[in-house]
Amino acid sequence: MKHSADFFKDEIRNGFYIPTTIKQAWANTLDVLSEIDRICTKYDITYFADWGTILGAVRHGGFIPWDDDLDICMKRDDYIRFREIADSELPDNYCIHDYERHENHWLFLARVVNNKKMCFEPSYLKEHYNFPWLSGIDIFLKDYLCEDPEAESARDKEILEILACADSITEKTISRSAAVSKIQELNRRYGSNVPVKGDDRNIAVSLYRLAEQQMGRVSSSESCKIGQIFPWVLKSGSSAGEPASDYDRTIRLPFEDTTIPVPACYNRILSRKYGNYCQIRKVWGGHDYPYFESQKKEIEKLSGSAYPAFAFSKEMLIRPKKDESNSLKNISEECICGLEDYLANIQKALSEENYDSLEDLFLGSLRLTEDLGTLIEKTKGENRQPVREVIQILEEYCCALTGFYQKMAQDGMISDPETLQSSLDRVKKGIRANITLRKEILFLSIGPKEWTSLKPFYDDALLEENTDVYVLILTLMEKDIFGNIMNGDDTGSNGARDISLQRGTELSYYDGLNPSHVMDYSAYDPSLHAPDKIYIQFPYDGENPCLTIPVQFYSANLIRFTDELIYIPIGNTSEFSEKATTDQYTLRCHLNTPGVISSDRIYVQSENMKEQYVRSLCSFAGEGTKEVWNDRIMVSPYSYSNYAKNRRMIYCIGLNEMSEHPGTFISAVRSRFRIFEDTQNNICVSVAFYPSERSEWEKIDPAATDELFRMIQTLVRENRITLIRSHTSSSDDIALDFDAYYGSPSPFVPAFISQHKPVMISDYTV
Repeated sequence: MKHSADFFKDEIRNGFYIPTTIKQAWANTLDVLSEIDRICTKYDITYFADWGTILGAVRHGGFIPWDDDLDICMKRDDYIRFREIADSELPDNYCIHDYERHENHWLFLARVVNNKKMCFEPSYLKEHYNFPWLSGIDIFLKDYLCEDPEAESARDKEILEILACADSITEKTISRSAAVSKIQELNRRYGSNVPVKGDDRNIAVSLYRLAEQQMGRVSSSESCKIGQIFPWVLKSGSSAGEPASDYDRTIRLPFEDTTIPVPACYNRILSRKYGNYCQIRKVWGGHDYPYFESQKKEIEKLSGSAYPAFAFSKEMLIRPKKDESNSLKNISEECICGLEDYLANIQKALSEENYDSLEDLFLGSLRLTEDLGTLIEKTKGENRQPVREVIQILEEYCCALTGFYQKMAQDGMISDPETLQSSLDRVKKGIRANITLRKEILFLSIGPKEWTSLKPFYDDALLEENTDVYVLILTLMEKDIFGNIMNGDDTGSNGARDISLQRGTELSYYDGLNPSHVMDYSAYDPSLHAPDKIYIQFPYDGENPCLTIPVQFYSANLIRFTDELIYIPIGNTSEFSEKATTDQYTLRCHLNTPGVISSDRIYVQSENMKEQYVRSLCSFAGEGTKEVWNDRIMVSPYSYSNYAKNRRMIYCIGLNEMSEHPGTFISAVRSRFRIFEDTQNNICVSVAFYPSERSEWEKIDPAATDELFRMIQTLVRENRITLIRSHTSSSDDIALDFDAYYGSPSPFVPAFISQHKPVMISDYTV
């Protein structure tokens, strides 16, 4: 796997739920980016993140959570060089879509795609995270614009004229003679040789090529303006252009589990494109979400059947009776009966003076007592207080049996069997108090971040009397398209490849979790424990597209051995309505799953979310199930506070400030720290850099970088500030510990906004 298991886990970012299926799309797109980046690095070709991708890099440190595509741009000269070598450098299965090579791709951009067609071959799926759909990256072009707006307007009209001729030929809205006449005129004007005979598509391609030549006819030495001519400059003229100098220098910003190049003046560029781009607007446009659903529909149309997916049946709502036949409680009661039988037979043999059978009876009773103690320790854990009490009582009974038999065998004296009966009565009382009459609550966590939503229920469980609490940290494992757990060098239980970052994770990352309550999942047998309640977070069983958990913890198995199965979502999302199509799509991804359908109770964050859950589940299972969901889905009694315990603020210094304001940057930072000092009794300041890698800052101004970092190190040594290493994947978590945000645009901004905390962006115009 090129990406860790954590990458593919369901996740909530900035209040938006991102399921594994979207992560698969992201991963495949990032792999395409990796190939483009490799080629560009090798041949010194410059490219930049563009459109939603540069916005995602700056504001989120990766994809915009509710987006699923990736766009880059190149200047014309870089694009020409890339096209010249891309075919030979890209992997064999890759292809490039453009107007020359791909049917109906009448656009002035190239799309690098990771395969020539959708592929369901097991070997392909293994390399692409069980994702059969095509993934690609659009490369937009930037050309230099005429300095004179009238000259640019004239050029744009020429380009539109050429395109109109091409489109009229492909759409057959022009006569052949009129087309020939128009093409001959264009050939005379530009000295071109567009054919007048032959296939209409070939003629149109030649005309598009001619139009593209006109887009690139202004050189960098002739202009200080740059723009994407198709379609924006053609629509709006030179006003759609940008200062070419904004694209002179490049830095790399974090993007998911890699980095991506962006112009050093990214704040200026984004402000021009989107205005207040730090404001969250979940408005969708450009293509359907997610992009691969159209490919799925195409497959369904061609095959005449629905794409395989988890399907609902009414039998799933029938609650199986709890099976306690193999439970420790049942076995313990059976052992008590067995010990009573042994003692009764010992008493009978003594009364009948049948001494020959006594040794076997005593040895059998000892073995049964010892085996029961071993089973209890192995099942419940030897360090728990109730287990220690039971083991002590069982050991006392073994001593009583041994002492009774030894006195009789060595001294010929027969003690009163009532002493054994009294000891056995203590065994029965101890087992029932510490085993059979005690409750058990089990929590199945899939990671420290997800543990947050389980913790309030865990805290409540600790307050319940006569209750044993167990926490299992489940390993996420890679599976193939058939559901088989993949084998590898690192193996977990059952030879499964352990690709999870959770194994070896220190329990200190699990807030408020008592390590004594944690048990190795491979040692936990649900049929033996038969817990009263089980809380789950991973609802997929085997239905997640590329991850799974040990089979014994599938909801279909757990529900057989518990009184109550409870599903707790991995966290809270932002509130949304039925009209929020992206949220509704991701909701279906984790609701239409075996664990949710099987659960006796489902906790949600609000009445509104209950309404959304019920609506979504009824759509999946049928309106006739509405009463079931209304009964099972409950609003959580816990509200998760998003506010910090202390008055703390993050001050984030962005590289855009150094790049866009070189003359005043250092003095502005010093001035801000003086202001912070004036309020230091009221607020604690923590500083973050975006990006955090010093090497990226040194690309812009090594001297200023040295001065800035020395300033920060001094303030840290003097305990006037603390320093944060800003990791984009944990921005939401870091924001939980702070009250407010000040500074440059960064992935912290949407994290604070989604938690309804104050955000102020630094402004050099004030």
